[in-house]
Amino acid sequence: MKKVEFVVEKESTLLPLIKANIFGAGYAFCKKVLKNKDVRVNGVRISKDMQLQTGDEVVIFYSEKDISEYKPYDIFFEDKNVLVVFKKRGIETTSEVNQNTLENVLKTQLNKELIAVHRLDTNTDGLVVFAKNKKAEDELLMGFERGYVDKEYLALCFGTLQKSPLTLVGFLSKNAKSGLVTVSRERETKKDLPIKTVVEHVKMVQDLSLVRVRPITGRTHQIRAHLSSIGLYIVGDGKYGNAKMNNAYGYTKQCLSAVKIGFNFPPEFSLAYLNNKKLEVEPEFLK
Repeated sequence: MKKVEFVVEKESTLLPLIKANIFGAGYAFCKKVLKNKDVRVNGVRISKDMQLQTGDEVVIFYSEKDISEYKPYDIFFEDKNVLVVFKKRGIETTSEVNQNTLENVLKTQLNKELIAVHRLDTNTDGLVVFAKNKKAEDELLMGFERGYVDKEYLALCFGTLQKSPLTLVGFLSKNAKSGLVTVSRERETKKDLPIKTVVEHVKMVQDLSLVRVRPITGRTHQIRAHLSSIGLYIVGDGKYGNAKMNNAYGYTKQCLSAVKIGFNFPPEFSLAYLNNKKLEVEPEFLK
């Protein structure tokens, strides 16, 4: 058994701190160590998630085997320049402060140098692109910035789209303390960022709306907040969704997936050969 000890530096719940302090720890790992009462907070054995305060002392006992089984991705496409994987829910793509990210797990398990060129929210699954060299990184970053990369998502929502397709525009403001964002039609402060999202009705799944979403801009929580602002609440979304409906239907998993990536690089780009590559998956929540 291995042991990890740490002192809580900022008020938080227990689960995200377990994941942040043990490399390769996924949701199943966290639930297992809690179920086995292998977590102690201030000397007391804990069996479920709880609120922690600054200064609390946490000790976790775990087996290396539980970590080695962790694989929060499926490889979808790879060549000498790029790696595209299907990211599963529950892990950050990349982070400046949290070492337990998809980027680091891939580097460790595949023993390759990889650079994340965009992100998906922790609880959003779907296709993520990594660069395998500096030139590919530069061209991909430029591609996302200049619109040479198209991304499409599917979302299962409470509510109905009144017009389809619908182009949403507005401004996004982020609360630095809570990490949540809000959407407004007019810019209220200089820090507000312009956003643009295209939404299209696909079909009804029983009494839920399946919509296709194209984020023209790529801001933090943009899709979830923008849809919520027009009364389309993504099923299972604990931050911007409809908590009452989620509880009534028993939904706990966020039904938002990055299902398609397309490229439209200028011919002088070395990655222009990807322009005809079809990268598309079926979302887990529809299987």
